[in-house]
Amino acid sequence: MKKIVSICLLALAVTAVGASVKEPVSKPIVHMKKKVNTYNVRVGYENLDGSTSLTATTDSPGFTATNVETGEEFFIGLYRSPSGFFLPYQLPGVISALPAGTYEFTAERGQGNWTGYSSVTVTLSADQVDSEGYITVYVPIAWVE
Repeated sequence: MKKIVSICLLALAVTAVGASVKEPVSKPIVHMKKKVNTYNVRVGYENLDGSTSLTATTDSPGFTATNVETGEEFFIGLYRSPSGFFLPYQLPGVISALPAGTYEFTAERGQGNWTGYSSVTVTLSADQVDSEGYITVYVPIAWVE
């Protein structure tokens, strides 16, 4: 009888201890994506005299925006004729939904090499967006033949 009472007490103790130990509650894993701001950017030229232009045809086939942190490049324009030559590009150059970051903007050299271009580095931010919804960047013209 003592044995039965001891077994019952032991079983009762194990049950009581098991009931007091809480199993860990599994929480759902939430994958949060960092929201990446994007901007619509239009590109024009800063002329030798300091004036700027968003409406011109140039011998440049387009522009390149290179993210200075990642090295990722975005091209604007670069139209080829059926014979394989780049065609002149009509301004403005537009990149839609360019991810936030710091970019170096340059113009591609044209076939005739009549114009040389510098580059400009711009950090995209919300306070640069104009009333039309664009950040406007002007690539400097360095020389013209």
